[in-house]
Amino acid sequence: MGLKKATTFKSIQLTDAYYRVVLPQIDTSKTTMSFSVWVFSSEAGAMDQENALGELAEFYSGVPYAIAGENPFSQAYAYLKTLLDFAGAVNVFEAGQPS
Repeated sequence: MGLKKATTFKSIQLTDAYYRVVLPQIDTSKTTMSFSVWVFSSEAGAMDQENALGELAEFYSGVPYAIAGENPFSQAYAYLKTLLDFAGAVNVFEAGQPS
């Protein structure tokens, strides 16, 4: 899964930027998590992490996590969509993933 939206990244206009959550880590309290987000110029380029334009954010930490909730990736994407920077982002499901 990923998120897609138009954005400007390092002065480059991207009409279909693709954002991917990387390595979510659940804190020992099991109530928060941390993760990075990588940005790609397109969904097609996101299949190989060597195509990443760079990390969008240094590191998201202290993000609420519900152990009884969906998997950490789904919770990370849901959290991102609450942020102004990801307003209007569209969920993109990769082959074999439920929508």
